[in-house]
Amino acid sequence: MSKVIFKSPYASTGKKVGGRYVNYIAKRDRVDKSINTKKVEINLNYIATRPRVEKVGEHGLFGQDDNVNLKKVVNDIRNHNGIVWMPIISLKREDADRLGYNNADAWRNLIRSKQFEIAEAYNIPSKDLVWYGAFHDEGHPPHIHMIVYNKNPGSEYLSKKSCNDIRAMLTKTIFKDDLKQIYGEKQTLQDKIIEEVKEKINNFQIDIGGASDEFLEAFNELKFSMNGYTGKKNYQFISREQKEKVNAVVKIVCKDENLQELYRQWCRLQLANQRYYRKNPEESFDALEKNKNFERRLQNAVLKSVLRDNRNEHIYTNKADISHIYNDIIFSLCKMFEQSMQYEIEEGFTKSIVDSKEKIKEYKRNHGMGLSM
Repeated sequence: MSKVIFKSPYASTGKKVGGRYVNYIAKRDRVDKSINTKKVEINLNYIATRPRVEKVGEHGLFGQDDNVNLKKVVNDIRNHNGIVWMPIISLKREDADRLGYNNADAWRNLIRSKQFEIAEAYNIPSKDLVWYGAFHDEGHPPHIHMIVYNKNPGSEYLSKKSCNDIRAMLTKTIFKDDLKQIYGEKQTLQDKIIEEVKEKINNFQIDIGGASDEFLEAFNELKFSMNGYTGKKNYQFISREQKEKVNAVVKIVCKDENLQELYRQWCRLQLANQRYYRKNPEESFDALEKNKNFERRLQNAVLKSVLRDNRNEHIYTNKADISHIYNDIIFSLCKMFEQSMQYEIEEGFTKSIVDSKEKIKEYKRNHGMGLSM
């Protein structure tokens, strides 16, 4: 569960939000009004005492600009005809105090630094985004109330995914130091797992026990159904009945312990790359024969094997005769697994998916600001 709580209720027009809600979040008890201090110099007798500055806070509303005019904000929202969102963001008391998010200034700086991502999440052009916030230092979790809307309504919307994106973005920023430590620990564990997998792959010995009666029967049925087939050697071009028979053979082949061991190592590798670790990694994925990464390759390997064997019309009657076909299929699939994992270890994991996403976001932010890249 995320350490940042994010909710975003909304009203269909600003009229429904009205001045009451804005005044409520701006002036209620325990709101931090120091964010809008007016500096009023009171000139006292120079001989008696030197001039001093008195800070008088009227309300706790903050936004893109300094010194928010509360009356103007209320008026603008009342006259707004588009959707007005009212997000609430909160932290645990101990996290807010420990990380310095127990005052309005810290929250204002955070939201200002992330306003382009917020605009993107709400599908609002960055130049048309309007937002305000107020920090409430309650006894229960300290939080900010926000108001978000599109100056030129029409394109704005907020999806469940966008809510999750905002929550993730805030979590990464607020807890960056905590996450840095966790990332370092996970990086060490990831490197260890990758080295273990690499060693297992390099030292892997294929030990095939031979075909079973189940394989013998299923392969003969597939061979009979493919008799006379002259089409393309690809699973997608054969009939539904032939596909069912191919799948039956694939399911049997996938029980082989050689393939299952390699699949376990593949699952460990994928989870390590995603920073997740499980005692039984294969439980996080579909069964081998249903895994979308390998399903079609498994099907085509079996199909090509039976089409090669169709050159002779011999129907197999015992396991010994058909073992060479079973062995060839297992051997080719083991090599497929080894090559796939070797590539991911040597090439695939050197590229950061997160980095590429960040580059896209940076490009969109710059583009929204009129910067050419």
